[in-house]
Order: sequence, then structure tokens, then C-alpha cells
Amino acid sequence: MAILGLLGLLLLVVGWVWLMVVAFKSGGALWAVLIFFFSWIAGLIFCFVKKEGWMQLGLMILGMILMIAGGSFSVSTSF
Repeated sequence: MAILGLLGLLLLVVGWVWLMVVAFKSGGALWAVLIFFFSWIAGLIFCFVKKEGWMQLGLMILGMILMIAGGSFSVSTSF
């Protein structure tokens, strides 16, 4: 199950960086900085305003779902 978490993390990071690149090319440096600091909400607002970047945002969401399914957010107390 840890492999799902790692795959999810990889998809999340790739989608995040790709969305920042798309935002920088079409909206300028401000959008890229906003997505860097406020990834989910700024990415969603960027997609609604500029009408692009939906695939990258979907990749981020898929990565988050895989991380949750892989148990990356669970607290392990076993030693």
C-alpha cells in the first residue's frame, strides 16, 4: 500500500509543478506564486478564471486520492 502513497505523491508534485508552469505562461508570475503557496484554492481559481489547467488540477486531485488510498496520511503507532 505504500507504493500507492508514493505514486500519489509523485502525481501530486508533477501536477503542482505543471500547473505552476501553465499559470506562469498564461497568467504571469503572480499566478505561479499564488499556486506555489496556496496550491489547491489558487489552482482552482486559476482554472475557473483562465479556463485552462484542468488536467493539471485533476492530476493533483488524483495524486491526493492515491495518497489517501495508500495510507500515507495514517498515523502509525507500531514500533
